Amino acid sequence: MKPARLKLDFAPGASRVSRVGIGLLVASMVALGGVSVQLVFVLSAHSKQADALAALDARRVKPSSAGLRSRPADPGEVTRTRVARQVAQNLQTPWADLLESLETSPKQAVALLSVEPSVSKRTLRLTAEARTPQDMLDYLEALQNDPRLIGVVLVSHQVQAQAPGQPVRFSIQAGWGVAP
Repeated sequence: MKPARLKLDFAPGASRVSRVGIGLLVASMVALGGVSVQLVFVLSAHSKQADALAALDARRVKPSSAGLRSRPADPGEVTRTRVARQVAQNLQTPWADLLESLETSPKQAVALLSVEPSVSKRTLRLTAEARTPQDMLDYLEALQNDPRLIGVVLVSHQVQAQAPGQPVRFSIQAGWGVAP
């Protein structure tokens, strides 16, 4: 014998479809149709404007690029341009911020031996010596927390066993500017 199917009605007296619901459905369908038609018009206008802009850009680029190709590059001018770019890069480097970030880090137990900047790579390589490995780690952490430096990493470290007090010589690499 098969048990009878049990029907539960959790909301007795509630109608399944209301007139307000049907009205909202119809209104939303009409609104969706109107928005779709507007979208087609906007996309069409955008396409026409993009084509017109591409045509203007093509007309503007062709004469100037033809003029550049016909003239051979002067080696002296190329060298002057390269030097001017290097000077501009050096002038744009935030030297004051970089040096201030190195000066403001706690360095009572750390001696900064060398600072080697690479402007083209936007990096600094620091060589320093600390009294203890913990002093080295504290200095590294202070540089990592400085917002002017990015990508601060410990590259190498070595305990100087022959030196009195056995200091730790280490290298740190850091970058500046916008993070990649």
